[in-house]
Amino acid sequence: MFDSVGTTMNPEGDVGETQKALWRAFDALPTGVCVSTPEGTIVHANRALHTLLGYAEGSLQGIGLRSLEPTDGLVASLDLQAEGAARERRLLRQDGGIVWVSEAVSPIDGPNGESLFLRILTDVSHHRRAEAVLRDQLLMKEVLFETLPVPVFVKDAEGQYVDCNDSFERYTGLSRKDIIQKTAFAVMDPKLAKAHAEHDQELVVNWGQRSYEEEVPFAGNSTRMACLTKAVFCDSAGNFGGIVGVIHDLSEGLPSEERLQAILEQSPIGVSVSRRDDGRIIFANTRFAELIGLRRDDVIGRHARDYYVDDHQRERVIERLRTSGSVVNMEVQFKRADGSSFWTLFTVNQAVIQGVQVNLAWIYDYTERRNMEEALRDMASRDPLTGIYNRRSFMELARSQMARAHRYNEPMSVFVLDVDHFKLINDTYGHATGDDALRMVAGGCQSILREYDILGRLGGEEFVVILPGATADESRVVAERVRRHLARMPIPGPEGRFHLTSSIGIASVDGPSDTLEKAIHRADLALYRAKREGRNRVVVFEPGM
Repeated sequence: MFDSVGTTMNPEGDVGETQKALWRAFDALPTGVCVSTPEGTIVHANRALHTLLGYAEGSLQGIGLRSLEPTDGLVASLDLQAEGAARERRLLRQDGGIVWVSEAVSPIDGPNGESLFLRILTDVSHHRRAEAVLRDQLLMKEVLFETLPVPVFVKDAEGQYVDCNDSFERYTGLSRKDIIQKTAFAVMDPKLAKAHAEHDQELVVNWGQRSYEEEVPFAGNSTRMACLTKAVFCDSAGNFGGIVGVIHDLSEGLPSEERLQAILEQSPIGVSVSRRDDGRIIFANTRFAELIGLRRDDVIGRHARDYYVDDHQRERVIERLRTSGSVVNMEVQFKRADGSSFWTLFTVNQAVIQGVQVNLAWIYDYTERRNMEEALRDMASRDPLTGIYNRRSFMELARSQMARAHRYNEPMSVFVLDVDHFKLINDTYGHATGDDALRMVAGGCQSILREYDILGRLGGEEFVVILPGATADESRVVAERVRRHLARMPIPGPEGRFHLTSSIGIASVDGPSDTLEKAIHRADLALYRAKREGRNRVVVFEPGM
């Protein structure tokens, strides 16, 4: 598969001593470095890049950079010959994990004057993961902020309003544009603004949280008495960042507990309060009870732990609470009273209410969105014609199996299958019948293969199979069963049924330094031998092919 590169640019062969010394010098660098052809085939990679991608030293040579890209379709392949500033891309580790790297590309001359590219790849995975967590947290906070049925506003360190939620706009009649980037003195009567500013100043000095009753401004220059609860928040450096305020309407004349009950009952997010000492639920709103599938009265007194599907997820929640005191935007699967499950975005904070230590939990039903994301991922991983894994997904899954085989020193084999005279089938019966034949070949293979074997379509009429735990001889038995089954399988055509045959090449994985690409290449050589020997047969790779 990489013979042309291996014979003309092998650093151990024709490369000059000066060039070899230069490339060996890259091994001392802590950052991943490789030299590649214009097509993206790796000619040399230093130790740091092998370590970053989890490959044995020397095993990256001959591998194409495109084959190291994830196959989920989330990021398009980058132009391998583009020059310019560093750009970020994702690469697959040999164990199936993904790393983000910042890649800088520069053209260099090869030992024989050929054009090559020097690529410097710096691991930025931690930065990317931190960005993703931050985005998720901000999304959850934005959802909670906008859906809270109580008026909420935010001021910055200079006392200017920087945000408010929909409830604030509905309650006061003031829109965001009426208050954003303005101080209290620009929004209300100076005397009233001074009273609010004094409370703010006390918070700035003493930090913490406080509640007080005072008039608040409404549209039309009117005011209304309300209870305000304010708390300070910190910026990323730990300094005073501003104030968050919540308005509680006093005009309804409801006791505080009844007002809180009315607010929570309107919330589209499930809310529960459980004791930290025994985990018993002491409060749940109607939405929480609906998600669990019980009446509110039946939820009270039950243990919060009873609603986790996965004990490991529960342990992660407990550990996060133990170490940081809160859980924000964690995907957790809960179960309903009838045993069915649903996915949530789960947030928990610890608090003390009337002297009782409790956990305040919010659950947002995430099932529909998660199912949609999983369906999109599955669509991106499947060949649209046959429904089996496409080339990119197959390579990703196969690499994971190969890493496992290396780790546990287990055998593994690969076989490549090609439909014989497929062009003749298309020419004789038409491309629609040819497509039907390919779908039946995929289904025929699946009916013979084991559940944990991995079947993919490389392209055209060529298929590939990974058989974990199977030697070449054991794979030959399976391949023969597949070949015979396909040969007996009638294919419907426009003028009646016909039969097809297939040729199969097999190769086993050889040792911890072997790669998936090399194993497939050996299986290809065996397949070519099967074709030369008359087709409709299985051939196992032997050295010298």
